[in-house]
Amino acid sequence: MKELRPIDIKRNAGGGTEIGTKEDGIVLRLTKFKDRLIIIKEKSIYELMRADDIDPERTNIKLPNTIQKLLINKGTESELVSETFLTADSLFKQEYFDMSIITDRALELSFDILKELTILEKEINEYLVEEKNVIEEFQNRRKGQVAFVIPSIINLETRCKTIFQKADHVEQILMEIITVFYPKYGLTKQSHFPKFYELLKNKYGEDDLFSQFINEKALYFMKVIRSLRNGLDHRLDTTKINNFDLQPDSIIISPTIELDHKDTKLSRISLSSFLPLVSQNLVLIIESTFVYLADRNIKSKFMTVMEIPEEKRKYKFLRYGYAVRIGNEFVFHS
Repeated sequence: MKELRPIDIKRNAGGGTEIGTKEDGIVLRLTKFKDRLIIIKEKSIYELMRADDIDPERTNIKLPNTIQKLLINKGTESELVSETFLTADSLFKQEYFDMSIITDRALELSFDILKELTILEKEINEYLVEEKNVIEEFQNRRKGQVAFVIPSIINLETRCKTIFQKADHVEQILMEIITVFYPKYGLTKQSHFPKFYELLKNKYGEDDLFSQFINEKALYFMKVIRSLRNGLDHRLDTTKINNFDLQPDSIIISPTIELDHKDTKLSRISLSSFLPLVSQNLVLIIESTFVYLADRNIKSKFMTVMEIPEEKRKYKFLRYGYAVRIGNEFVFHS
């Protein structure tokens, strides 16, 4: 028998660890994908790693047996987390699907979407705060005896470019998740929603609820996002970003965006109105797409995906789960 080294004794020993801080709340959920252990608390998400994951050859005895890393400072109390990653974690269970559908990959990508949306939300909120501050500074200057200076957001086009690159990246990740559930239909993450809609029409028909949702809620919006991203990336005159704009009647219009690209158009609208809609619509499309992907591909004829009544929810903002009818009632699994 091989003699144990001090590092072997240390690594083989049991022990526990407290995840995060008290401010994060309590641990409510554990999940795994791609051999990563994810700890979901009320206000944060951590990854827990073993020393052997980092140092499999056992060369560094000083390395703690467990190492934790804060991934996102939002948890089960967050609408964003619940409507994206928690929804995926609840629905994308391998045992409910054919083995050709690799749910571990779908869950990994769902976490990528959450990370991208978190950054997108931060970028949008920072812009909204800056616009508000610039307006307040302008109003304060007007009260004093100073020269008339039109307010301005510095590097406005660059900031918009960053935001719509993120939004478009979210769409690409969502499309890659869709390819996990339809692996034999020639879709790639570059396919985009028009091709996906054609797949749904051919497979389920135009009157199917999934087809209708993509056609009515997602298709045009995603085309707008992609066209805005392309326009800003390539400096096309189809996309116009206007900073604060002084009108002949002395009214100053806040920053706006507009799009005129073939059949894809967006009338001039203030960024402070449009940017929050970008984030909200993306989350709605993601949550609903996850629901339909699970419901249309589940193996069992006795289970369905349903909205969970508020009084039966495990987490306040996790709205969907599997349901099984028992007698006259539905039993929910989330």
